[in-house]
Amino acid sequence: MTISAGLDVHKDECHGVIMDEDGEILKDEKFENSLAGVREFFRGFKDANVVMESSYSWRPTYERLEEIGIESKLAHPKRTRAIAESEIKTDSIDARTLTHLLRAGLVHESYVPPDEIRELRDKVRLRTKL
Repeated sequence: MTISAGLDVHKDECHGVIMDEDGEILKDEKFENSLAGVREFFRGFKDANVVMESSYSWRPTYERLEEIGIESKLAHPKRTRAIAESEIKTDSIDARTLTHLLRAGLVHESYVPPDEIRELRDKVRLRTKL
């Protein structure tokens, strides 16, 4: 059975939706954007396919998912028209829409550089800031 999850990520909290292959919602809730919060939300769903929008605070959540062994995809925000053009915008609806897009194979992915490149970019940003 294929399990899909969509995350609407914010700095301090996330809203996640987990669906099975038939579109049945197995979980739909907010959780703390921390390692413990991510672990608790995905308890029992370690084999889930996960997608989140590439927004300001994607990286900590992405790395937390990597740490617990869940690979995820970043949806390109300018190519996620179903979310951008929706009239009603809530975290739950956005997470649900991302999950449906993932299930249908319609996620336009953003590039995620490997760890080494992310670390080098952090050094360059720090040096620029100093």
